[in-house]
Amino acid sequence: MKNKIIFLGAIMFMISGLAGLNIFWQDNLLMEQQKPITYEKKSSLNTAETLNRKEGWGFVKSRNGKMPEVTGHQKNLVKKYNALFIGNDKLPQITLTFDMGYEKEGLTPKILDTLKKHNVKASFFVTTYWIEKNPELAKRLIKEGHVLGNHTVKHKSLPTISDEELKQEILGWEQVAKAEAGYKIGYKYMRPPMGEYSERTLKITKDLGYRTAFWSVAIKDWLPMGGADKAVQGIISQLHNGAVVLLHGNSEDVANGLEQIIIQIREKGYKLVPINEI
Repeated sequence: MKNKIIFLGAIMFMISGLAGLNIFWQDNLLMEQQKPITYEKKSSLNTAETLNRKEGWGFVKSRNGKMPEVTGHQKNLVKKYNALFIGNDKLPQITLTFDMGYEKEGLTPKILDTLKKHNVKASFFVTTYWIEKNPELAKRLIKEGHVLGNHTVKHKSLPTISDEELKQEILGWEQVAKAEAGYKIGYKYMRPPMGEYSERTLKITKDLGYRTAFWSVAIKDWLPMGGADKAVQGIISQLHNGAVVLLHGNSEDVANGLEQIIIQIREKGYKLVPINEI
């Protein structure tokens, strides 16, 4: 009888314990349900980092007159910040642009002579170093109707510098162009050194009144190409409506082949226009 009482007591203890434990779970579940819902933040790039992600301009080259291919991301940035990549793709027009950085001068007079001979107006994107070393050439190309383009003060990778330094790279160039070459800034185009940019640099450039000028036709003319014919063929094979052609003023192959580039562009039915008309 004693053992039976002990056994019944143990059973009652276990039942009451389970009931208490169940109440504990229910109370805690209710408390959890009453807590405000919170969501774990997903890790992502800082907004500033995203806007300043360094990119290099590039594209799939044109063939047989088709438009060169760029990514949807590139198209969006070009449209958002009014950058120049190609001109009107409905018109058979082309513009020639030359980049001049820290190269030893010597070929620009020949380039200017060829352009003048064929009545072509081009654009020259130069650094302040080039202007200060060649003020008379800068004045000549302005006098002959070419556009003097902003290629910054020190030819730095723009995404790597601060907002204030970037502004100085662009506006400092403008001051030198006016002081050394007497340039009256009519058309404000800026070509980022090495083609490196970010969304931040595109925005600041636009806010300063400049249009970032990319390109849609290019060759490796900063290196010896093996003769003028190589330079000519490289350009002619990529032609398309609204093409912005990138050339380098320190290339002997380009300087020697420029006349044929102009002649063959026109033979194919394209009109050569200034950058502001493309």
